[in-house]
Amino acid sequence: MNRGAYKQYNQVQIKTANRGKLIVMLYQGAIRFMKKAILHLEQKDMEGKGNALIRAQDIILELTYALDQQLLEKGDELAVNLQRLYLYSYRRLVHANMRMEKEPIEEVIKLMENLLQAWEQVVQGEGGEPGGETPAASSGLVLTG
Repeated sequence: MNRGAYKQYNQVQIKTANRGKLIVMLYQGAIRFMKKAILHLEQKDMEGKGNALIRAQDIILELTYALDQQLLEKGDELAVNLQRLYLYSYRRLVHANMRMEKEPIEEVIKLMENLLQAWEQVVQGEGGEPGGETPAASSGLVLTG
């Protein structure tokens, strides 16, 4: 598949996905970019490493912004813990980028893979039906923008 067609296919997927599936796609994207960053680091391609990590950081920030602010203000345990985990992950990626270390990237990949696995189970459990109660609504995540 050529690059233009792949990009167009991804855009269609994003536009037609329900909220739970969008969260899954964000996790998948973050993991993909972190793995690319490790490859670039091993190949001593610092520009590629930096670009891949910035993309992963952007996705993690997007996950942070998607948290329901009302639940955070109320101190909802799940929403607060997810926010802490996302901010920790973001800081670890900044550390990895500045210090040229792959261990923090591997650590965040493991965290994101665990969250991805949980979200995939939730999305499967809801049957992928748009308009129903989404994992976003039950977990303190609300997609904006």
